[in-house]
Amino acid sequence: MRAQFTLTPSESKRLIAKGVMALPTIQKALKSHTVILAGGTTNGFLVEELLNETIEEKTRYTLGMIADGKTGESKEENRIHPFIISKGKALDKSVHWKEFLPQLEPGDVFIKGGNALDSTGLAAVLVSNSMAGTIGAASGPLYARGVQLVVPIGLEKLIPDVREAVEFMASAPADTALGAKVGLVPMLGATVVTEITALETLYNVTAKCIGAGGVSGSEGAVTLVIDGEASEIERALSHIQSFKGEPPVR
Repeated sequence: MRAQFTLTPSESKRLIAKGVMALPTIQKALKSHTVILAGGTTNGFLVEELLNETIEEKTRYTLGMIADGKTGESKEENRIHPFIISKGKALDKSVHWKEFLPQLEPGDVFIKGGNALDSTGLAAVLVSNSMAGTIGAASGPLYARGVQLVVPIGLEKLIPDVREAVEFMASAPADTALGAKVGLVPMLGATVVTEITALETLYNVTAKCIGAGGVSGSEGAVTLVIDGEASEIERALSHIQSFKGEPPVR
């Protein structure tokens, strides 16, 4: 049996958050290790899924963002600082994630959203900070210590070629910009979680994206088809319908 449906960007973020939570490595880390939820709007959804917290304005859980047709930042006074979850419980907010980096070890997980993804599964993130922001601070310790990097990212962020884009931007930065000037940093070796990954993790189905885009509030939407046993398709559709109508991220 096959079923078709369309997800808006906010609905995709909710699905992806549920898919990340269901990953075996995340379940193991929540039980016995540490998970750092770096800033990002999709990670705002993850905060809700993992900690049963409610964040009405998901842009409070990010620093850099693209809004109002330009690259920029969230309002500093409203930001929610990243959560550190150790053995299933959030640490006190006085513990900064950068201070915790030296304690990371294999089995721990660092979750960071991205801005670009290509068909090879390579993801990258835009950075405006001269030290490459969150990924600049975290990537060295993550790679050196064998800590898994998980990147939840929607298919709306597909670009033709991430490596080509990274090399192009690395050759020279923009001289001027309508918005904040940014660079592009690849996240090699990351476990990328898209809508497809989430669907195939949560349900015993095969998922394909067959279209993208829309109008009247469906800009950035993706249209997907899932294939599987009727009972599993019905279970998936029932679950998906429960978060259809997810409010746009603000």
